[in-house]
Amino acid sequence: MITTQLNNKSVLGLWLFLMPSKLLPISREEKKWVKNLSPRRALNYHFSRGCLRQVMSNMTGLGPLDIPLKADPGKPPLLADGLGHISMSHCSDALLIGWSSTKIGVDIERKDRQFHAHKLSQRFFTQDENSEIEYLTPSQAKEIVLKRWVVKEAAIKWQNGKIATNINQWIWENKSLFAYHKRLEHKVKVYERIHDQWTYAIALDEDSVTREPIICLN
Repeated sequence: MITTQLNNKSVLGLWLFLMPSKLLPISREEKKWVKNLSPRRALNYHFSRGCLRQVMSNMTGLGPLDIPLKADPGKPPLLADGLGHISMSHCSDALLIGWSSTKIGVDIERKDRQFHAHKLSQRFFTQDENSEIEYLTPSQAKEIVLKRWVVKEAAIKWQNGKIATNINQWIWENKSLFAYHKRLEHKVKVYERIHDQWTYAIALDEDSVTREPIICLN
């Protein structure tokens, strides 16, 4: 495990798992969930919860199945009090897990994901954000819109909110170190980075101070 110290008061850990890969042990309750999910969702659920249990086992010294984890499908995973905060995101071929002793949100997408940047921006983003890409080429607009999307999703996960009601409330200017929520006045520190073929973002408490986040590859 690779971690980064945050002002001696919190720690940040990031792990990237490639998909597909072997399935790791999950709890009896999680196996019950698997049986009630569609094949694709069941595979993603088992893979992500198994990886999460392995990560926390490496950190705490507890067995993977002894980690006090509540990880219902479709809901943010929760660790028992005192074990910090966890956030996960997956795309077509990778799973990103972020852990911190304070609130955290992460999101990951492939850089080559196909979408119409201007249409997506007009649907989900603000007028000012749309103006920023109005005269860019399709490839330039796609790069900025993808970055903006992962930053906003990470912030929404930090918030424990819903995409539908918050995606146009979180504001992030390209290359800014912070994002803010217009209605709720939340403010988070964000790290938007590229690793190999993926774009990912991390959202942390506003006052977090950290060196460059480092991903542990698995």
